Amino acid sequence: MPIDGDVAYALVVAGDHVRADYVRLLARLGLESDSFVRAEDAQAALRFVAPTAAILEVEDGGCSMLRVLRDRFGPEVPVILVSADRTAPSDVVAGLLIGADDYAAEKMDADEFLARVRRLIDRSRRAAAQTVMPPSEATVDLGLLATLTSREREVLALIASGMSQKQVATTLGISVKTVGAHVQNLLSKLGLHSRVQAVALAVRAGV
Repeated sequence: MPIDGDVAYALVVAGDHVRADYVRLLARLGLESDSFVRAEDAQAALRFVAPTAAILEVEDGGCSMLRVLRDRFGPEVPVILVSADRTAPSDVVAGLLIGADDYAAEKMDADEFLARVRRLIDRSRRAAAQTVMPPSEATVDLGLLATLTSREREVLALIASGMSQKQVATTLGISVKTVGAHVQNLLSKLGLHSRVQAVALAVRAGV
């Protein structure tokens, strides 16, 4: 059953021996995957838009990537830590305590694994639906967006389309550092604290 959504993608950090398998499984949910061997590479290429779900292997820096996702996008992103060897109860408890939504053995049955991912995505979307602002607030959004410069609006629109900071820089012909400065400026003007909030506002206002 495909996952609906304008910007739906999964983030996978796992070793070569299993990464392609996770990508294929997530494709059954209608999710394309940004997949990486190392957490450092995943962090460098992370999009402005939060992933629909993240599958992070403990042995390949999954715990550090989990912290990055929580710092950047908050608790709403469904994150599953997976491991080939560290599957003792103490390992599972540790993973859950640092913020994982689930913790799975690498050799888990594929259908069970997908069921867990789907359950977490559905839960996340139900929570998001409960916090949707009333239609009248779209007018407020337009008023806030009017305070942005034309370049800041361009950056916001590209972020909302799912581009990474590097992709935005390439598209606009500016440096990654300049993109970051525009993002910080627009967040300040909009009174927001994260890129996720900015994208949500842009979507409500039809940017």
